[in-house]
Amino acid sequence: MAGILYIVATPIGNLSDLSERVKDVLKSADLLLVEDTRVSAKLLNHLGIKKQLVSCHAHNEHERLAMLSEAAEKELTVALLSDAGTPLISDPGGELVSKAVELGFTVVPIAGPSAFLLALVGSGLPCDRFSFEGFLPDKPKDVRDVLISLVKETRTLVFYISPHKLERTLSEACALMGTRKACLARELTKMHEEFIRGTLEEIADKVRQSQTRGEYVLVVEGDRRSDSEDGDEDTLAAKEYEEYVRLRLEQGDRPSDVAQDAAKLFKRKRSDVYRLVVDFQKERQNRLGECDN
Repeated sequence: MAGILYIVATPIGNLSDLSERVKDVLKSADLLLVEDTRVSAKLLNHLGIKKQLVSCHAHNEHERLAMLSEAAEKELTVALLSDAGTPLISDPGGELVSKAVELGFTVVPIAGPSAFLLALVGSGLPCDRFSFEGFLPDKPKDVRDVLISLVKETRTLVFYISPHKLERTLSEACALMGTRKACLARELTKMHEEFIRGTLEEIADKVRQSQTRGEYVLVVEGDRRSDSEDGDEDTLAAKEYEEYVRLRLEQGDRPSDVAQDAAKLFKRKRSDVYRLVVDFQKERQNRLGECDN
């Protein structure tokens, strides 16, 4: 045997979620690989455990593989922790676990909290089939491309969203996915835990009005349109198509980009979309002119 690698899930806020099994593993481990030594030090101090912590994060994970090889030779017990929740879920550790399997480690995951799973089961949306998408990209265009690729996904969708991207992401989701049911979960397991449920548009309005803070998980209903409805583009998609174009223009996006993306998403001729873009721009200019008068 090369050793044991424990993948240890830790609380995402409420320390009462710590299991006795987690405590025992942390006490017995020979080597603790953690995402941030400062964060994990607080956890160990809470448990009264004194051990050396070795950082293992996105920027140095590859370098830690040599340390894992040495641990295999000595048949050590290694515990892998992220800052909160289950390691590898939108957190580092994937490369390390793959190497551990290659080296012959016995890999043992320890059950514990995971924010996306808690948000999903508390959302009130279907949980039998879902797609966890993790964090969306940084650039708005890349976010839009990802959402466009998921418009016809029938499974429930789950996203992690950073606070500074929340309003923009909700606006994009509204434009692309219409009036679907959704749930925005924040501060899970903490004192101010909250589930905001409704349509995407209703949730976006509440967020704009309340200025909520925290870490967010967005759960969105999958595409529920039947094949017959999906094929009736003139009656079903026309409203969504026009709302999408209008919202993108109001957000200040370039008309050429709007036309290109709308043509791709709604399977329209780019020239037809561009005519709609021009019409909306004229309509907006007329409204502004009336206001000035």
